[in-house]
Amino acid sequence: MATKKGLCLHCQSKRIDHRIFQVNPEASTCFCPLCMKEMEPKEAIDNYTNLIKNMLLKADNTLFVACDPSLAYQQYADTLEFEPNEAHALIGRILCLIYMGKVRKSYLKEAYILLENTSYKGCDLNTFVNFLEKINVALDEYDLAINKKLTFREHYYDLDCLKLYWTHLHDIIKMKELILSIIKQLKKNYASQQNDEFINLLEYSIDEKQKIISLECLTTDGKGYKLSKFVDDKPVVSETKSETSNKFIRFRLSTLNPEEKGKRVIQDQVFKDYTLIIKLRKVSIFLWILLFVLAAASLITMILMKDDKSFFVIFLALAIVFFLSGAGVLASSLYWRIVLKKRELRIG
Repeated sequence: MATKKGLCLHCQSKRIDHRIFQVNPEASTCFCPLCMKEMEPKEAIDNYTNLIKNMLLKADNTLFVACDPSLAYQQYADTLEFEPNEAHALIGRILCLIYMGKVRKSYLKEAYILLENTSYKGCDLNTFVNFLEKINVALDEYDLAINKKLTFREHYYDLDCLKLYWTHLHDIIKMKELILSIIKQLKKNYASQQNDEFINLLEYSIDEKQKIISLECLTTDGKGYKLSKFVDDKPVVSETKSETSNKFIRFRLSTLNPEEKGKRVIQDQVFKDYTLIIKLRKVSIFLWILLFVLAAASLITMILMKDDKSFFVIFLALAIVFFLSGAGVLASSLYWRIVLKKRELRIG
């Protein structure tokens, strides 16, 4: 019988890869080659399985709860160092790439290639489909975010911005079509995986985005354009006769002018970075606990010393700051719940 990976929890080495060793599941006992600790094969194998589960859970929480795709991408990569074919980590990295998307340097093509090469075999199918559903939501959110980034009152800033959007939308459609083909293949191969509702949703979404990409679009100089075709994934555009004379939409930011080369009016980051808010929230919780301890200590001291007014003043000041910091923690927590609900990404 083939060996399995095991993990020793008794080794003093801080490097996890040093504590991983091959285990024969049929043996009555096994020994860690590093510390020579005797253990049952099942114990060593379970230790390794729990390690991978905990690493994936940590990465999931970083992505879905902390909304930090850059860090989550690295955490999924750390898991793949031990399990290169772990579908959960591979799909997680695809989601990270979408949410790390930039305006000028999109990661959608890299995410598409990664999804194309990811096999669902050997992983829980429900988990795999759940991740595909999250990818579909992420693509829709990416579409809304980049369209908002490149437009002013539903008019694209200039032709370059319009081409950029069409390129991204083309990549989104391709990725949705790939997800649709995977889901249909799962339905064909597994009786338990019908997913008719998800299939209908994907087909409707693809159809709607194909309609959008075929519409005439206006730029802020009042000119109209239509997409003719894609050549090597690059849009070929034709100018239409439609032109508006509305002065309000003749909105030209100075940094879009040809003489202002080198300046960027459109920020590269598509999605808002919430890392600072997460750090501030953690700090505020720590301060809240610290102030509670200090307030309690000053109260106890005041009671023991009875008539010491200085401790009463200290206690009162700490209590006020404690309640203010508590209000800050509550406000940030409620705000974060709204963010997560809006992103539809919360797990658990």
